[in-house]
Amino acid sequence: MHKRKRSLDESDENQESSLNPYIQEKPHFGQLAKQFPVLHPFVHTDKSNNPYIDFKDPEAVRTLTWCLLKRDFNLDIKLRHDRLCPPVPNRLDYIIWIENLLRETLSPNEFKNAHGCARHENWEFIGTDIDETSIKCARDNVNKNKLNDRITIQYNDVPERIFILSEGKSYTFCMCNPPFYASEEEVEESLRNKQEQPFAICTGTKNEMITDGGEYGFIERIINESLIYKSRIQWYTSLVGLKKTIRPLVNQLKSFGISNYIVTEFLQGRTKRWAIAWSFGSKRVHKTHSLKEYTPKSQFISTVSKPTLHVRQEMINILNDLTVSYEQDNEDQDIFRGGPKANTWSRAARRQLAKKKQKIIEQEYPLFEFQIELVEKEKGCCEITSLWIQGNDRDAFESFWNHVKKRIDESCGLDRGTKNKITSKE
Repeated sequence: MHKRKRSLDESDENQESSLNPYIQEKPHFGQLAKQFPVLHPFVHTDKSNNPYIDFKDPEAVRTLTWCLLKRDFNLDIKLRHDRLCPPVPNRLDYIIWIENLLRETLSPNEFKNAHGCARHENWEFIGTDIDETSIKCARDNVNKNKLNDRITIQYNDVPERIFILSEGKSYTFCMCNPPFYASEEEVEESLRNKQEQPFAICTGTKNEMITDGGEYGFIERIINESLIYKSRIQWYTSLVGLKKTIRPLVNQLKSFGISNYIVTEFLQGRTKRWAIAWSFGSKRVHKTHSLKEYTPKSQFISTVSKPTLHVRQEMINILNDLTVSYEQDNEDQDIFRGGPKANTWSRAARRQLAKKKQKIIEQEYPLFEFQIELVEKEKGCCEITSLWIQGNDRDAFESFWNHVKKRIDESCGLDRGTKNKITSKE
């Protein structure tokens, strides 16, 4: 009997968080204070004698951040009293998410050489800011940690501009934490609308908290500039602080014909944040955690009441009949990967092939790349998962899958009007 395998749709949706050591084991403030006595004055104990830190105390937050960066990344960072203090666990979630995004869409060599510093010794970064005080502080920290050969800090003297790209150079990704608000009034309104008192103190300056159009306006400017630079940056990404911003951003991407994008969320303690990424490349994302309500369709799942052995043979017959180039996984014959160089499944193409005298002209490169996986389910049923792996022509992929699915259904005795289980990962 066909051995039950783990379905592609059963991947751990919290894989990024599961790789974050601060979720696996939260910092023990008492032990941390023993290792770094500078933290000791800020560690208190509750009635149960459990150590805690008052996150409304800005000096306590800065000291904790310094300790975590020193202990876990061997970084000695100076954090200014009058600037934002980034929460290490939350920012690490963001970095891990980008890592997984790159692993899935880059070749191993491209990932290794990504211009991306404590986690990847061969990555390089360019950091920009419009605030000269922040620029000086960043440069001092780079020099202090001897990272000058890998991190370049550039002052952006044009606040309306987002990117400062070197002529003729390409980049793997961009990342940022944009200001949330459009005005001081909006900041005050946000504080009034909070049902509970803020759990942590905010020490951000006006530049860090407020921008024209709020975070939507800032990320919209990233989108607009991405239309200029396109594939010079493989993945454009940004943190999102307000959930209401996500849908308008997705609509903006769609309005420019950008269909390769992904949205996720991070949860650390009481703080929830989101992130959005988009690319002009054709490599589609399936494994990296995403929020289904925002992600475009690239996966279809269908279940038929026939064993996997039957469906596998039918799949081979169908792909051969369509003259689609494919290969079966060496270790698992129930995984098919391929990429048709011509549409041989449309009605017009089928009529042309039926005449046998006419040959369908193939393109140099595949219209798209696909992966189809068969998984044995209970009671002799088979689950079929179809993935759009690469390509920009969604209509071609969906018409191909609809054709294949229809023929599989018919081979399993399902009439055209029969309702079969179909779901899509969005």
